[in-house]
Amino acid sequence: MAKLLVDENIPLSVMKWLQEEGHDVVRVSQVGLKGEKDEVIIDFARKERRIILTLDLDFGCMYYFSRDFAVIVVRVKPPTPQNILSWLRKAFKKIDLDKLDKGLIIISKKVRIIT
Repeated sequence: MAKLLVDENIPLSVMKWLQEEGHDVVRVSQVGLKGEKDEVIIDFARKERRIILTLDLDFGCMYYFSRDFAVIVVRVKPPTPQNILSWLRKAFKKIDLDKLDKGLIIISKKVRIIT
């Protein structure tokens, strides 16, 4: 299963669901990165070969400059745990996370994959 780095803005219930699905999931705060700059979080994700999961569009913007990490940006309204889970379930049926080592996936009313 996929290795994910969950940003601070992702609800704990979403993280728990990901773990229950069998993914290797760590939260930014669990690895000493709480409050760190996005660049530091990206460097950690690169080194650990983890996909960043976030609500923060800044990670998507930063992807355009380097294109050497993987990030999933969830942009659902409202960003409730239930909404996030619903859209992740739909998106994960279309995405092979195990093969994603570089790329930007934006989940909103549709799933956009940018490599």
